[in-house]
Amino acid sequence: MTLKHLIAAGAVLALGACTANLQTTSGADYLARYDASHELVNGQASQVDEDVRRIAAIEPTLSFPARIGLARVQNGRLTALPADEARIWQDVVDDLGDTYGALVPVSPLIASMVREANPSGMDRSAAVIAHIRRGAARQHLDYVLAYEVGSSTEEKANALALADLTVIGMFVLPSRTIEVEAAASGLMLDVRTGYPYATLTTYADKGGVSRVISDASTSRSYVDTAEERAVAKLAEEFGGAMAELAERASELAGQGE
Repeated sequence: MTLKHLIAAGAVLALGACTANLQTTSGADYLARYDASHELVNGQASQVDEDVRRIAAIEPTLSFPARIGLARVQNGRLTALPADEARIWQDVVDDLGDTYGALVPVSPLIASMVREANPSGMDRSAAVIAHIRRGAARQHLDYVLAYEVGSSTEEKANALALADLTVIGMFVLPSRTIEVEAAASGLMLDVRTGYPYATLTTYADKGGVSRVISDASTSRSYVDTAEERAVAKLAEEFGGAMAELAERASELAGQGE
């Protein structure tokens, strides 16, 4: 049974078990509206205004097929993919085919060859993402999906306990009444520009996802822990996001003609 069929059995999941937020907006369009509405301070733009202009001046450059990196973060560091998670992502590759290009793991060894020795002025999250982008650039990857998995503890068996466990960050939190075992969160970036195309969050709870896995017993050989169940759902959400991003890429290409 493929990952696609496994997730198709997931109708028993409660609403809010996952979320995907996509972005393909134009920086130029955003700044055009900003320029028309902002006010100068003493005849000059403030430092915040200048920062906003610089940060927002970025355009989506979606084009498929592409080389898409896969970067797993654990304990604040880029790590190799565990074998079981690699099999989950391989299912995604098999389901998607070659329409979107290749899914390539970002090598921690290659990234270490080009890492900044002592990154200054960066918090942990920014430093990790910068490290991943450098490694992905050395591998000539176009986009990269950085993801991280967090597990709750018996003392804090709810989603809020997971919020401080991730570098990438949680973008949705389920109800406090749901007993959450693990959550997976992903961020898809343009390697060259840092443009954020997608944020993805999923979680595995002791009720819904466990029933899904029991219904798909042939997949239990590798989807048998809470973290792996959360990653399996994240992988499925990523596949759906890729389909939507491909449609948006075609629209953007049409606008440029």
